[in-house]
Amino acid sequence: MKAKKAARGIYSVVDPVSPWKLPSLDFSFPKYPGKMTAAEWKSLLAKAEPGDAEAEVRVAEHYSDGCKDRRGGALVQVSNRKAVEWYRRSAQHGSPIGQGALGYFLSEGIGAKKNAREAIRWMKKAYLNIGSSSDANNVAITYRQIGNLREAVRWFRIAIAAGDHGDLVQIGIHHYWGKGVRTDHAAAVRLFRKAIRGRNMSECERDDANFYLGIAYLEGKGVKKSLRMARKLLERANRDNDHLAAQRLLKQMARLG
Repeated sequence: MKAKKAARGIYSVVDPVSPWKLPSLDFSFPKYPGKMTAAEWKSLLAKAEPGDAEAEVRVAEHYSDGCKDRRGGALVQVSNRKAVEWYRRSAQHGSPIGQGALGYFLSEGIGAKKNAREAIRWMKKAYLNIGSSSDANNVAITYRQIGNLREAVRWFRIAIAAGDHGDLVQIGIHHYWGKGVRTDHAAAVRLFRKAIRGRNMSECERDDANFYLGIAYLEGKGVKKSLRMARKLLERANRDNDHLAAQRLLKQMARLG
């Protein structure tokens, strides 16, 4: 009886339809982080207007984040619409940064109508220009958003090959739940473990690797079932008290005994 309750508990935290979606804290970045004078802004615009791709990217970034003058007043108001306009100009003038940023904004529908097909096209151009793992990652995520899981898996692998160890977690998730690739719990466990040891990844991604490996131990899939190891890994995922999914699962385990 307890085992059945535990299984239901897992899926109240992880949706088996979209297991990569986890509850998370809202981390917002401060607006208007940059400062410059009105003269500097005017000079930047003068450089960007004729088509300097690097200057166009900087203008787009200022519109995206906002910019203050030296006294702390708003010099450039936040405008995602204008940011997209300038990222598009820079993308058309060959800037890989502009191409990747434009693709991201279009994929999320920020400052423009959501357009996954165009987003992927620009992201792929950015990747082909500089081979950035972040661009490959964004392509993978966008394919996943539109339900093309096979292509998502392929591009997550490309991102890993380009040095993004955090995407080992994503491939592991796809293997564990059989999304766009055959179900292989043992392979998923190996990928989660490899991700935990990875270097080029964020601590949030490492926490997720511990979380998903904890689920494998809790369910006994791909590894011998061990509630002790599951609890240890979930606690490790929540070491900074900021992993909501791990917190919820630990509370469920505590109630079930």
